[in-house]
Amino acid sequence: MADREDEIMRGLAHAISTVYTILVDVCANLPVPIGLPTDQHIPAGDAVPAIQRVAELAKDQPMGETQEAQLFTGCIHLLAAIDLYALCATRFVETRAEAVGANLVYAEEALKNLALWLIINEPGD
Repeated sequence: MADREDEIMRGLAHAISTVYTILVDVCANLPVPIGLPTDQHIPAGDAVPAIQRVAELAKDQPMGETQEAQLFTGCIHLLAAIDLYALCATRFVETRAEAVGANLVYAEEALKNLALWLIINEPGD
């Protein structure tokens, strides 16, 4: 059973990293770009405050309400996934692991929708 749990945790860690990479790309393309730590294997201790800061700055971006909400939603669901992942690492519970995945789905969807909007509305188009 421990092997299965380890496999699930590795998959979730990879998914968290993937969604964080999407956030980094989105933030670099915002109307007022925001730089995030981008080294491989960023410790959560460094990423979490940066993600929290992006969530706070979402309302200050010169873009529509929907886009602000997408950025904020992506951040808070990613933060929830990271928190739940940490709890799973301490004591694995399958439903908690599923909640990590669910939060990542919501975060990824919001950030990809925002990324598309940013491409379509790129300055100079």
